[in-house]
Amino acid sequence: MPATMACPLRLENERAYEMKHASAHASLEPTVSAAHLAAAITTAASMGVREKEHVCDRIYTEQPNLLSSVLAQRSLGVSMPAIDVLLNILIVLYLAIEQSGQVLAIVSEADQERELQRFTAAVRFTEGLAGDALAQSIEQTTAYRREKFLLAYVVDALRRAGLTDPRNETSKYPILVAINLVNCIATARRTTPLGSTV
Repeated sequence: MPATMACPLRLENERAYEMKHASAHASLEPTVSAAHLAAAITTAASMGVREKEHVCDRIYTEQPNLLSSVLAQRSLGVSMPAIDVLLNILIVLYLAIEQSGQVLAIVSEADQERELQRFTAAVRFTEGLAGDALAQSIEQTTAYRREKFLLAYVVDALRRAGLTDPRNETSKYPILVAINLVNCIATARRTTPLGSTV
């Protein structure tokens, strides 16, 4: 191979390696700012049904497992209004990531399961302790430490929708899914459109 070809190929391989091994673990600073989130909330609030469907189509293309984790809630007996809340949360999270200029690697089912296990372990650890066990559990999540703005939005959206009572069996699933969305986003490998890793 000519020397002129080897250098671009090596750079491309290095970028691919960096993308594969880059993660949000490198920094505890939020990668999505309050301004990115505010813009995403405003954009989502102004959308009609068709526009939200188009965003969901993009999510299906780029993050099919995150979308399916929301849609699967119907088979667990979660009401359609609760699923609508979860879909709106996912749309805002997706738009916030987009606003930040980041591109996430596809979150796999294994990634989702790992983050769900971490969160449920934190919930189990705080069971039986005085005070609000859910709040204590949330403080142990990856999202609380890495994507505070996104997590605060999710918890507030669940609270406003009346879905934060963990004693209510049908509220448990939306809580787990919504917090797991943020945990998965917080730990997903990412890159900016210019190819630099974050």
